[in-house]
Amino acid sequence: MFLLPLLVTNLLLVAAEIDTEVQYCDKDAQNCGNEVEVVDDTKLIFYDVNPPEGFNLRRDVYMRFAVMVAEARKKGRKNWELVLPPWYNLYHWKSEKRVPIPWNKFFDIDSLKSFAPVVEMYEVFSRIKNDVLELDTVYVLQNFEDSFEDGNFVEEWGIVGNCEYDEGFWGYKNITAKEVVCVKFQGKISKLKELISLHPHDKKIMFTHGEIPLHDLYGLKSYWDCRKSMKFNKKLEKIAKKYIAEYLDCNSKKCKNYLSVHWRRQDFARSRGNDVPSIAGTVKQLHKNLRRLPEIKKVFIASDASMSEINKLEKDLTELGYEIHFFLPSLAIINEYGDGGIAIIDQIICSRATYFIGTHESTFSYRIQEEREILGFKSDTTFNRLCPDSGICIKPSRWTIVNK
Repeated sequence: MFLLPLLVTNLLLVAAEIDTEVQYCDKDAQNCGNEVEVVDDTKLIFYDVNPPEGFNLRRDVYMRFAVMVAEARKKGRKNWELVLPPWYNLYHWKSEKRVPIPWNKFFDIDSLKSFAPVVEMYEVFSRIKNDVLELDTVYVLQNFEDSFEDGNFVEEWGIVGNCEYDEGFWGYKNITAKEVVCVKFQGKISKLKELISLHPHDKKIMFTHGEIPLHDLYGLKSYWDCRKSMKFNKKLEKIAKKYIAEYLDCNSKKCKNYLSVHWRRQDFARSRGNDVPSIAGTVKQLHKNLRRLPEIKKVFIASDASMSEINKLEKDLTELGYEIHFFLPSLAIINEYGDGGIAIIDQIICSRATYFIGTHESTFSYRIQEEREILGFKSDTTFNRLCPDSGICIKPSRWTIVNK
């Protein structure tokens, strides 16, 4: 198919300067590029996600692309590399400055690289001659109007034509694109290789709305191998470990003396009232579960609830004889790691509890359940949920780890 060239001239962004430990490429910085551009046969795959999507859904989208690139390498495409899209301007993050954050702030990059050939954005800038990164083609993925035409889901794609990309490039003003193309797409992520093959000589290809393509190997060994490689930044692990030891009296990765809860409020309480309990309903359910675990008196709660809701929940549970804990980050931790790092610390603490109760269809809870599968907890202690005060309460799906 023939694609008309289109130069995007209105998307020139500069990344705000950040601390020296994490490395960015500001167009005015002296370390933005080498004196001579590195010339090789590498094909860089960039992607982005719909802006309103949260941190934990984005982690899942990463896995889709990482598995695709890892599988492509196994089949001879040794030159493919996946560029990690900086964390930028996430809707749910309130404490962050409007600057792009590299993955090494939250994850162990060496561990990610043990599964797939990934590269940080600042590493990409270090390879180019100029301080402007020019992408060859940006594919703006769009959903088909009717995914189940005639009652069947068919994997397909079709080029709509040249279009504009107005969502920015992760806060950078020094990224441009030669061509932007809108594509209707539905199917597994491996089908993106058909789009990549349209221009075999392109070296820098980007897909927007990376949440649209589906997993190829969801729940299979490659999925879990990728998931196990997503180890957290060691400093975040250390903070969580210290908290668990000091406040929850445990020095093990599999603790036996506290129950953990992910109590999702805010948008879930507003838009999913039929899926989540009231404060009184939450207290009732936790008390019921804890009576079946008489040796457990400590409860750790991860929540986005308002302070008044948290105070009410804590008061009611304390009156029932339980010791309630929340992770309250210091100003230094907030400044260093922001909402993303605090979320990871909460997840680590929840994942090591003897028993976990999550929120229905929350990706935050999903990631904790995956961590617990990797740690080897029994499924009965992991796949549990808070139920609405009345009506049907569907049990959580169980996706257990596959190691072989």
